[in-house]
Amino acid sequence: MTLTIDQFKQLLDEPANIIIDTRTADQWMDGHIPNSLHITPATVKYAVAMGMIKRDSPLVFIFDPHLEKETLAYFKEAGFSNILGYLQGGYATWLQSGNTIDMLISVEPDELAMDIPFDEFLMPLDIRTEEAYEKQHIKNSISLPLAEFMDPGSMSELDEHFNIYLISENGDSNTLAASLLKKQGIHNIRVVVDGWEGIQFLKDKFSFESIKKAKITKTDPSKTSFLED
Repeated sequence: MTLTIDQFKQLLDEPANIIIDTRTADQWMDGHIPNSLHITPATVKYAVAMGMIKRDSPLVFIFDPHLEKETLAYFKEAGFSNILGYLQGGYATWLQSGNTIDMLISVEPDELAMDIPFDEFLMPLDIRTEEAYEKQHIKNSISLPLAEFMDPGSMSELDEHFNIYLISENGDSNTLAASLLKKQGIHNIRVVVDGWEGIQFLKDKFSFESIKKAKITKTDPSKTSFLED
């Protein structure tokens, strides 16, 4: 089940194999293997629901070396039946072997507030549910719920000329979303620390909008359509 660096790299040459990095969000952002998905025991349910991975997907893991046994046992007990192995020594082994790495930048909510007026290509990408977005969101932000990330049509508006700032509900799913965007070739990404919850502590620094859905009413029985009100 443990893999040497050479065995690990051989498995990476097979396009069907999926690299899963289960370390903490901070560890993954500081450095990770290109095209790895950041999926932890806490976020695996979202990945499965979205169709990012299936129970029988061929999986290759990067574990925290101190949590190898526990994390492997979790994924086995969760029903993942096609685990090909994990890199012995984890990310440190990859790094020490001189291989290419990728990173991810995080920003505090106040940094986002300062950047918005001065960057015409800045895109606050709100990955909360549609309902949460409609209730309130940062003015001019774009809604792309995490559940829709596997829909190619939803990704069509995103490209490298935008500076994308990911906003989740509380920051927990930021790196899951970022890893999927990176795997699809979108790398100009930042994640907002603590997500929407962090933004709420600095309400005075942002402009907000909400979406009010039209109510279909017919107040006058003599009218034949609600459009006549």
